[in-house]
Amino acid sequence: MVGYFRGVVEEVKKVRWPTRKELVSYTITVVIVCTVMFVLTYGFDLLVTRGFELLGIGNS
Repeated sequence: MVGYFRGVVEEVKKVRWPTRKELVSYTITVVIVCTVMFVLTYGFDLLVTRGFELLGIGNS
């Protein structure tokens, strides 16, 4: 068991951690992609809902 944790510590030492600049850049990228996906999904949902309403399908 101790050997396992020593191995884990050695592997963690080999990890190249991102710089602060990279971390900020990656975070901004993720937020932008999530926002774009939300807007696209919301827009598609609105279009489908309106289409069903025009066809008389749904709870409206």
